Amino acid sequence: MSFKIADISTHRKLFFSSWLLLALVQSALMPLSGEEAYYWLFSKALDWGYLDHPPAVAFFGRLGYELLENELGVRLFSSLLSVSTLWLIYDLIGRRGLRNFAFLAGGLLAVHAGSFLVKTDVPLLFFEVLFFWFYKRFLDRSNIWNSLGIAFAIAGMFLSKYHGILVVLFTLLSNWRLIKNQYFWVAVLFTVILMLPHLLWLIENDFSSLKFHLNGRSDISFKWSNVLGYVGSQPLVLGPLVSLPMLYALFRRKYSDAFSRALLFVLSGVLIFFFLQSFRVFIHKHWTSIVLVPLIILAFPVLETRQKLAVVFRRLARVSLLLLVLFRVYLIYDFVPKSLPIKTEPLHDWKAWAENVQELSKGMNVVFINSYENASRYQFYTGEPAHTLSTYYFNNTQFDYWGYEDYFRGEPVFVVHNKRGQEFYQTVDAPNGAQIHFRRFRKFNALDKIQVTPITVELSEDKTQLVGKIKIENPYDFDILSSRREPVQLLLYSLKGERVLAERVLLSDLNIVSKGALILNFEVVLPEIQSDTQLRFSVSSGNLPGTINSERIKV
Repeated sequence: MSFKIADISTHRKLFFSSWLLLALVQSALMPLSGEEAYYWLFSKALDWGYLDHPPAVAFFGRLGYELLENELGVRLFSSLLSVSTLWLIYDLIGRRGLRNFAFLAGGLLAVHAGSFLVKTDVPLLFFEVLFFWFYKRFLDRSNIWNSLGIAFAIAGMFLSKYHGILVVLFTLLSNWRLIKNQYFWVAVLFTVILMLPHLLWLIENDFSSLKFHLNGRSDISFKWSNVLGYVGSQPLVLGPLVSLPMLYALFRRKYSDAFSRALLFVLSGVLIFFFLQSFRVFIHKHWTSIVLVPLIILAFPVLETRQKLAVVFRRLARVSLLLLVLFRVYLIYDFVPKSLPIKTEPLHDWKAWAENVQELSKGMNVVFINSYENASRYQFYTGEPAHTLSTYYFNNTQFDYWGYEDYFRGEPVFVVHNKRGQEFYQTVDAPNGAQIHFRRFRKFNALDKIQVTPITVELSEDKTQLVGKIKIENPYDFDILSSRREPVQLLLYSLKGERVLAERVLLSDLNIVSKGALILNFEVVLPEIQSDTQLRFSVSSGNLPGTINSERIKV
């Protein structure tokens, strides 16, 4: 018996250490994606919050980059957190069935991706598993230590991604009796204490992060494609193939204890919540990643005890594993023949792309239009500053809060647009297959800090015109002066998501003194005003596209 136990222990160590080793090799050999480079910039400017996300991804990125100043360093703690998450899940299912567990990990796309990519979901899933790990112990024995563990895990989830609140909410819904437990309130108290720095940051920044997620995204609009896309993408998120027997297993088990009920509530509650949200906004595939934890923990015991189901599961896992391994190899080395008519975003040679942009810029500061990903990649691979200018149909990014606009002001800039076919822009092919659409500007003078606030905006009585009154404020320490060479215009856009329905010029020569404001009454004809149409005011300076100068406004 002792030999068998020792043998099992050796196999466990071999599996988890091999998984980590492969993750580290992958991390070292892959170029950073735009999103990863963006989070790397977060880590270079540590704070208690950012427009897009809470600070955990930046904190862990900083720890790794302090040790290794390369791609591996950026991703180091993602790999460590990912294998730690796997181990905690394995512990929660009783540290048994290593064979099936290895097939499960190998067959899940999200588990592979989380082991070598910098994603906010990686620390979120780690703290989610830690939450359930302590919650299970809390149900067996309510004490101060388990309460503190739960509080630490909840704060970790909240500081990783706001989606973590769904885990806590649906767990509480599954067991309302918790509110009668004094140690539950201990956990609440310590969670609040741990969250205080982030809460203070939110207050100091006018809750900008919450406002961004609730109303500031460019993909907020109703489309049937959003709903159908959400439903169709979930098998990919939860599988792609092994999710079928796993979901079937959910119907073959009982939910008689509080722990399994909590897992079921989180799994079903999150899927339903985002299904309802898909009628309002585009649901990114990884937003539902938090259902993986309850799905694995609930399905695994059934896969272990039902042999026929386990056989089907392993066969599907083998196919998934083969495909996922080939894809991981492709992420490192581009072995797909160039002759194949496959058009995707380039995944390789981004360092050569960055050097190409740097060479074309001829020493000028580089500004990317609506591409925080490419601005971040450029900074990582060249060490030179770069800015992304967010325009009227897009959304703000953290770049709008880092001061690049003021740093580049009045300087000549090399502008790279994210869309082809722009007037006066040239296009060249980069070494990695990406296209660079560029134009040189004599002077950069974007004015995205001008604030346009609607006082009244409504349809006229005959429904033919939009009638409004707005306040325009100049927060800069210089006057805004429109000229024939550098015209400054106030524009109004009718939008549906990122689609522009109409554009109207409200002022062709906007002039405001420093720290001053003016009130403007306007009447304008705008076509296609519908129930889900959004309006946005924008200021353009010179030949630069209009920036984001107001929130999206519903008529």
